[in-house]
Amino acid sequence: MEKTIYLECSSGISGDMTVGALLDLGADPGYLRQELEKLPVDGYSLHFGRKSVKGIDAFDFDVLLDDAGAREHGHSHEEHHPQGDCHGHSHDHDHGHDHDHGHAHGHGEEVHSHVHSHRTMREIRGIIESSGLSEQVKKTSVKIFEVLARAEGKVHGRDPEEVGFHEVGAVDSIVDIVGTAVCLECLGVEKLVYSRISEGRGQVWCQHGLMPVPVPAVLELAGRYGLSLTLTDTEGEMVTPTGAAILAALAEHEEDPLRDRRIAGIGLGAGNREYKQANVLRALLLEGEEKTPEKTESVWVLETNVDDASGEELGYCMETLLKAGARDACCIPLWMKKHRPAYLLQVICDEAHREALENIIFRETTSIGFRRYRQERRVLERQVQTLDSSLGRVRIKCCRHLDQIFAYPEYEDVAGIAEKTGMPFREVMDRVRREAAEKVARRGEI
Repeated sequence: MEKTIYLECSSGISGDMTVGALLDLGADPGYLRQELEKLPVDGYSLHFGRKSVKGIDAFDFDVLLDDAGAREHGHSHEEHHPQGDCHGHSHDHDHGHDHDHGHAHGHGEEVHSHVHSHRTMREIRGIIESSGLSEQVKKTSVKIFEVLARAEGKVHGRDPEEVGFHEVGAVDSIVDIVGTAVCLECLGVEKLVYSRISEGRGQVWCQHGLMPVPVPAVLELAGRYGLSLTLTDTEGEMVTPTGAAILAALAEHEEDPLRDRRIAGIGLGAGNREYKQANVLRALLLEGEEKTPEKTESVWVLETNVDDASGEELGYCMETLLKAGARDACCIPLWMKKHRPAYLLQVICDEAHREALENIIFRETTSIGFRRYRQERRVLERQVQTLDSSLGRVRIKCCRHLDQIFAYPEYEDVAGIAEKTGMPFREVMDRVRREAAEKVARRGEI
């Protein structure tokens, strides 16, 4: 039976919430403590406890920095910040919980958290790979950090290997990321999926000053890896770069994760901020036999015939529909009554976006009515990966059918390279496809 964990991100996601949810799901705190002690890192203790969030009992996990570590990370334990790697953690826990103090590190050269305030990707990789952690945990942890480094590198205009992790490379986030990898291994998880990710609004303070929400690194990760962010009216940062990187590196988005699976366990990880909704990350352990990497899902189809709108109006309407959440939109030429040339406007969407898209059709076209009906569709599961091609970085949409893997380069990235280099679009596309196919043939992935 395939083991899948579904992360329900209605209150966003952060590193400590992820670890808390996995611990509540059944990962062993003692084993986590034992494995984290293999890291050549000190200057922190672990908090394991429980707390009530809007009346819901949830696991409360946090990384407590000692005084030197807190000063290096830019806050003391008395300060109260929003959850997030841009700000640190809130340390207002009740007394009487289990705190793990003291860390014995006998695994090579010891690295102290207070030596300097920045760590590069190269240094972080060395910390992880020089530890006594399992190879799988090392691989998972490094993968998350590499995804994060590429996003931070893009935001700061630096080589990913040389990015200074002053926000996410601090001790607490190293522990959060490695802790996530340890818990996933402990639970024997084969697949990680997630819901749409709720994010807040407004502005937050970080080391770069006042920043809009979502913060730049989260936006970069969402754009690069196709994370499904949904902006809400909640004030504050609900999605942290560490949380987004965990999803980008390890998980896939699924609209209907419970289909053909049974719920084998439920875990709740508590966040540190107060929202109008319960600030928890819910993790469901699902079991089911995966017969094929394809799935059947239900969608809405909206249709209307338009014979008195200009091409500009219809073009604008389609762009607006796609930006508002339509999965697809098209215009099909047809002949209507009175021998008028016209167009069939067809939109495919999910239930969550249907009403908003219907309102756009009424607002942006001359239609006074349309048809809507449910349809089932069969789709290949897909994952957006990044190929470092000989011409530059290109996002690749990878799909699997039976024993075949199909790799489709993203149009925007190919077009950008063609414009930058002056090469014909077809030549760029052919080369990227060839290099992607060669990498898939060697490694089974991009």
